Amino acid sequence: MSNIRVTYSGLITFVVGLASVFTGMIFVLIVTRRLSPEEFGIWSLIGSVVAYFLISESLISFWSLRQIARGKEVGRTSLGSSLIFSFISIPLYLIYVTVISQNSDAELLPMIIGSILLPVYFVGKIITNINLATKPQIASYGTMIFEAVKIPIALAFVVFLNLGVEGVIYSVFIAFLLRIFVQMYFARNKLKDKFSFLVLKRWFKISWIPLYSNLPKYIGTADQVIFLVITGGVIGVAFYNAALAIGTMIRHSAGISHALYPKLLADGSFDYVKDIFIRLLYFALPLLGITVIFSKPAIFALNPEYQDAYLIAILLSFKTFFMVLSNAIMRVLKGIEKVDVGDDPHYSKLIKSSLFTIPTALIIQSGIYIGLMILGLLFLISNSVPLLELVTWWALSALILEIPFLIYWWVKLQHKIKFSFPINEIGKYLIGIMSFIAVFFITSESLITYEISIFDFLPGLILQFIICTFTYFAVTYAIDKKTRNLVKSILNEIKPKK
Repeated sequence: MSNIRVTYSGLITFVVGLASVFTGMIFVLIVTRRLSPEEFGIWSLIGSVVAYFLISESLISFWSLRQIARGKEVGRTSLGSSLIFSFISIPLYLIYVTVISQNSDAELLPMIIGSILLPVYFVGKIITNINLATKPQIASYGTMIFEAVKIPIALAFVVFLNLGVEGVIYSVFIAFLLRIFVQMYFARNKLKDKFSFLVLKRWFKISWIPLYSNLPKYIGTADQVIFLVITGGVIGVAFYNAALAIGTMIRHSAGISHALYPKLLADGSFDYVKDIFIRLLYFALPLLGITVIFSKPAIFALNPEYQDAYLIAILLSFKTFFMVLSNAIMRVLKGIEKVDVGDDPHYSKLIKSSLFTIPTALIIQSGIYIGLMILGLLFLISNSVPLLELVTWWALSALILEIPFLIYWWVKLQHKIKFSFPINEIGKYLIGIMSFIAVFFITSESLITYEISIFDFLPGLILQFIICTFTYFAVTYAIDKKTRNLVKSILNEIKPKK
């Protein structure tokens, strides 16, 4: 049996995720306030391209997580293979960004310097997965270190030394190194095995599964490059990513289900699925409400130049909410899949499994998304619409397809695990959300004053956020028994164990 504590790990991940909202926002504030829109667009583009190349690392991390969760000793093989892949990716990355620079106004030098992020991203992901497979809360400790140290480093490089985009790259690089050191300390017992070429050979033999699984990401993460090439400028990318920084706050709610996937891999028990799904909604729904009502002041806080992008932030908030729910369902479907338990799973069985059917549906979704985006952009550009409307269509294209595919994943889950949709709980959570929305509209005019100086504007925004959050938890605690039980379980988890 697995010793993974789903509630304990999920709560730690969620708390760290909430803390990351604040630390991440401070980091984004430093970046957006100190960089011009052109520079911020370049930094966003670097992140998109690095993430694009990071997808190839899934060939290693996909199988290592599943095998380590099932007790296999493949830690050193995973780490060594990841290092090899990272250095192979660097020259390919350099060619890719050179082509992008030649076809847009994106400056080449900072994108070249961004290549130093590839090794730390590769190694960081594999070390995180090694810990995630056995003690998921350890992965959160690494995130906590990363979030804590990148702010003072960014202040040094970006604010005091005024290094611009290069300073942001150096800050993230150093913070990731420290995160890796912490993660490796906790994973040291899983790195004592010998490097196995036989294991690596087996992974390559069935590498088509993780590569195919990540094909949707290859398609979907090309959107920023496609927008850049079609419009020819990085300003639209900057507006999109400023809105994305607000809209993706909801993804931190996914931390509550963080430990469910390795738990399902280890023992296949369905006992936690319904409760975790309800807890996910408990945290995801208010975060959706907060990102919607705070979209305008939050965008203004990032940089007044982006304040007209608040509608884009709202669209991306809904898109992220639906995606969080879909991802949770897909993790359950992949977690209960047993086709790869044997040493040599047969091809005919693999293509009938969730490891193949899930990415197939995601490929269709990603392909339609990119197609809608391109057709819409070309039509709007031919009619000479403003840049902000182009970015709005980009965000809308991402949202449109999330709803029907979420319904599809829910139907698929019902074929495997029968449980009713938690309508009663959602109704109570919506009462809590409506309560803090009412409080927001009553108090926001006196608390939030739109001042250019961040030091004048931010305190009122933070106070308003605290009031709204407290209102939600107070109302739901009063009217919902499951919320009271959740509070009790949290207290039980943090009590010292005898």
